[in-house]
Amino acid sequence: MESGDEYATESDNESDTDWISELPGDILQEILSRVMIRAVVRMRRLSRKWRKQCESLQFIHLDYRDFQHWKYEKFARFVNNLLLIRRKVDLHTFQLHWDPHAPLNCNDVRMWIGYALKHNVKVLDVKLDLYDKTDLPPGIFTCRSLQELNLQWGEAPFRDYEHRQLVLPDIIKLPSLKRLTLRDVEVHEDALNSFIARSPGLEDLNLIDSAMYIDRIASKALKRLTLDGFLDGCNGFTISAPHLISFECTGCSLDDISWSSQPSLESARIDTCGSTFDGESKFTGVLAHAKKLALFGSDIKVMLEKELPTCSVFESLTNLEIGDWYLIEDLSIVLRFLQLSPRLEKLTLMHKSHDKGADTDAMSIDGISFQCPFLENVIIQCSKDDDGIDKLVNVLVVNGISADKISITFYEDTKKKEHLVRRRADEERLKELFIFEKMAKKNREWIDEDRYAVSEPDSDQNDAYSDEYDEDDF
Repeated sequence: MESGDEYATESDNESDTDWISELPGDILQEILSRVMIRAVVRMRRLSRKWRKQCESLQFIHLDYRDFQHWKYEKFARFVNNLLLIRRKVDLHTFQLHWDPHAPLNCNDVRMWIGYALKHNVKVLDVKLDLYDKTDLPPGIFTCRSLQELNLQWGEAPFRDYEHRQLVLPDIIKLPSLKRLTLRDVEVHEDALNSFIARSPGLEDLNLIDSAMYIDRIASKALKRLTLDGFLDGCNGFTISAPHLISFECTGCSLDDISWSSQPSLESARIDTCGSTFDGESKFTGVLAHAKKLALFGSDIKVMLEKELPTCSVFESLTNLEIGDWYLIEDLSIVLRFLQLSPRLEKLTLMHKSHDKGADTDAMSIDGISFQCPFLENVIIQCSKDDDGIDKLVNVLVVNGISADKISITFYEDTKKKEHLVRRRADEERLKELFIFEKMAKKNREWIDEDRYAVSEPDSDQNDAYSDEYDEDDF
């Protein structure tokens, strides 16, 4: 009994130990980075150690969905006081994602980003709509500590600004930059060359919905390139990036893309809008060593018709998505691709409905067979009113693909499912926010957040509480 009591006492002592607080500071900061910022400021009351950790935040994530019931002025006071109380330590990540229906004050945004830059931020992630992009924070393109820069800003709130897109400045020097993402930006070749020259470690470049006035993208360090959407069209460009391993391009003609030095891509996703292909560059040579390919568009089909007959085998390819044309009458290209893909494991066919009244010349598939012994999963995507899908299935079955490995998904169902997933995620987040605010309202000792949201942090606690939990906020 005595030893049992002793064991029980030791167990009770162990159960009272706060093992989380004993973790190293960098791990605690990683934990805090995954907690809603409104909850983090309350954790200051747990202990002196937690207070120090919360006041030395390395990761600041400000998402409008966590402040849905607040007016903008209250949110701005919260952020200002959060930064004021923070200790003078470097900052790893500053993230600001804001609701497009409630524009932020440009001066506030400049001040918050300026704070992050002053504290040697490594990751700056800002997604805003309705922002005057001529009013950029000073030093944003000359910060020596920045390793990742993500600026996705929509149109300005007024129509009389000089530039619709963000125009890159003349002076750019980001020596530590590794990843750059820009949306709604006006890209000229001189500015892009400056970015690449003054950011020798830039490996990941993403331009989204941008106006590109360039003839050449040249970099010996670049490994991943994404061009998603072209404002004002595209006049064609050449890519010279010998170490590129990932390439994604959406919204231009295949003829607009050429290569001066062919990289060995490991993955590529190309969704083009052209109708034909007259390019002289050997496009399949760039794709020859890829493990994963997604190829969509009419000009992709024309390119494959021209190049596949003399193309080498895709020895590394395991995942192929292909189509966005009328596959029922143009299946021969897919079959020839499969002939050259002996290690393929997953195949996705995107079928595009036939335009009524359009003339198509069906290509014969007689005598075309393939062997893909590792193929385990085939997905055919089509509309519910598409006829002839059974022909696609029969061709695959004849070539040794078991029918139970083939599934058919409808675009209508996929769109509905994606909508439901987004709605459930929003509902779950809103539910978590409701529970948090309900607990905060019941626990009046949780007053720390009020100090961040009120204009006078030293005011009476009851006043702070009433400001924080006004019924109008719910």
